[in-house]
Amino acid sequence: MKILSRVMAASKYIAFVDLVNVWSEQSGELPLLTLRRICDWAISGHFPEGTFLLPSGEPIDVLEMYWAMKRDIGVHAPIDRDYAAKLLNRIIVSKSGIRKFCEHHEVELPPGVGSLASSLRRLVRKARHLGPPDCPGGTAAAVRREAIHWATGGFGDLEDPILDKQHSTQGAHESEVDPWTGHYDDARASDAPELPAELAELDSEWKNLATTAQHEREVIAEKAQVLDPQSKRSAGRPPGSGSYQAGDLELVEEMRADILAGKHTSIAAAARARVSRAAGFGSEASKEKRLTTRYSERYPA
Repeated sequence: MKILSRVMAASKYIAFVDLVNVWSEQSGELPLLTLRRICDWAISGHFPEGTFLLPSGEPIDVLEMYWAMKRDIGVHAPIDRDYAAKLLNRIIVSKSGIRKFCEHHEVELPPGVGSLASSLRRLVRKARHLGPPDCPGGTAAAVRREAIHWATGGFGDLEDPILDKQHSTQGAHESEVDPWTGHYDDARASDAPELPAELAELDSEWKNLATTAQHEREVIAEKAQVLDPQSKRSAGRPPGSGSYQAGDLELVEEMRADILAGKHTSIAAAARARVSRAAGFGSEASKEKRLTTRYSERYPA
């Protein structure tokens, strides 16, 4: 890991790379191992909310931080290598968040992070660990967070066919039911507590289309028998012509331009800046995930 030393004197924060270095030196562990352990604990939710930030004060997406860590230690992750290195070097960490983590897990505070209260507590109870130990649930927590991310980002696969059929006179065709159900089952399999309400709304919309499809096809067939074939007009619109993909990709290009220009330091931040303009049934969180997914698909690592 290439560590950039930065001084944040008289600050409530410490540079993330500096935290990795001092904790590594204090514990005698390798910097990359210390980095992995910090990110494992972070993605498992063991640091208080708002502990990891960007210099602007914007909270970092811990999944994005986790992916950046994986890239840095040489493991594949869906994030660009250069972007990952820049992200790790921009993160700052709340000292109060570190203190709470250390107190809860009996970890020795790194130099420059302690307070008077924490010093008094150290006199009463000695820490068991000189640096972050292994996080027993880190890998499982990361897998679950990734599943939620991809499930939420995949809402576009559920929303697009609904939008297409809402503007069509033919409803949902039988051949489209199984693929849609597959996407629905994939999203539901993430077991994310924030998804059921949105999934239920999408499921209801789809069922309304699917249950009326047969009746609509029968009506169209009856009309076709009595109408002059030359006078029939094409029903509906070309597949995908009204989906969210085209609009999403326009926003993705804007995200790309802003990231390259340095206006946003993370993909998630660029997506959040555009959720109000993203089409769809979902919440702002689901639209943000959808845009980050579109971005990753268009600009893979």
